[in-house]
Amino acid sequence: MKFDQAIIDPHQQSLALKLSHLPCFNLKVDNISVINAGLSQPCFQVNHEDKTYFAKYLIANSIEPLASQLAARDGISPKLIYVGQNWLITEFIEGQGLDNSNQSEEEKLAVTIALLVRCHNIALSSSKSESNHSNHQNLTQKISLTDNQRSKKSYLQNLDISATIKQLLQNIALSSTQHQALKFLVNVFQQNLAETHEILQYTRQVFCHGDANYSNIIALKNETANSENLYKIIDFECACIAPIAYDLAMLMAVNSIDSSKVEMITSLYQQALTRLNQQQKLTKIIDNLTASKQENSNISSLLVTCYFDFSLLINGLWYLSQYQEHKLIKYKILSIKQLMLLAIRHPQVSRLLDEMR
Repeated sequence: MKFDQAIIDPHQQSLALKLSHLPCFNLKVDNISVINAGLSQPCFQVNHEDKTYFAKYLIANSIEPLASQLAARDGISPKLIYVGQNWLITEFIEGQGLDNSNQSEEEKLAVTIALLVRCHNIALSSSKSESNHSNHQNLTQKISLTDNQRSKKSYLQNLDISATIKQLLQNIALSSTQHQALKFLVNVFQQNLAETHEILQYTRQVFCHGDANYSNIIALKNETANSENLYKIIDFECACIAPIAYDLAMLMAVNSIDSSKVEMITSLYQQALTRLNQQQKLTKIIDNLTASKQENSNISSLLVTCYFDFSLLINGLWYLSQYQEHKLIKYKILSIKQLMLLAIRHPQVSRLLDEMR
């Protein structure tokens, strides 16, 4: 086995050694290289017996294995190969991130939203998903997911924005001015969301990706002409059960899309949902009442806007926490970018920005 020269960080090298010892590879790894595209957990490309795999080191009790398996079963994400010892191993997909595409913003949104629609229609009753049925013949005997290898979390958690923000604030060093500004801001956002109570009462709770960044949408190489197979969505570490409006709001936030585009995005969602229902009708018999309900389920622009504010704040705080921990300027830039978008709608955020600069 050899390590790519890019593995110069001692922590990365330690993880690579652990990776090579996983039962699915059994010390027969040909090469391991670092993937630096992500912003969260360490990721690697692994070559083993003339095949290539993607490996991600997970935090304890990560929901990502379960969410990834649900999505893989529906064909919208890479096939799951192995889960265990804080590792998630999937097939490695060749392709380009949508963030590097020359497509227009509307085209990128249409692609991403079509994948989110499929996420939102995944049946949640089957949270204990079946073992992997990949085509990686040589590993089949080694990789079936046992009870001990599964994520300790056997269900997707409901969105809890208050808890998320509270946890982020505990991880960030703030001045008294920043703390007071954030406290005021959160109260405003919570009040705005409370005013949508009647809308929320009748809003579907679905499987949300939670981080539909264009970099998490991969345009595949050498695929068939079937448009459903042209793109995959990856990175489910933020998956949760939430209203559709939340996933659309986070899509806007992580891709720095202005709030003026809410109506366009909800319209694109409705179009994608209608197309999906039409495709389902052609391939199988579905419950007419359910189909009718889905086709006519309008997404509240007001609810998307409320979640958009929260999403920008959550992202801004998360990037700030990463900057304070790792001292990498890219995180500070991303944090400021999210908060600047938020300041357009809420000028009091400018006080936070002034102290960050």
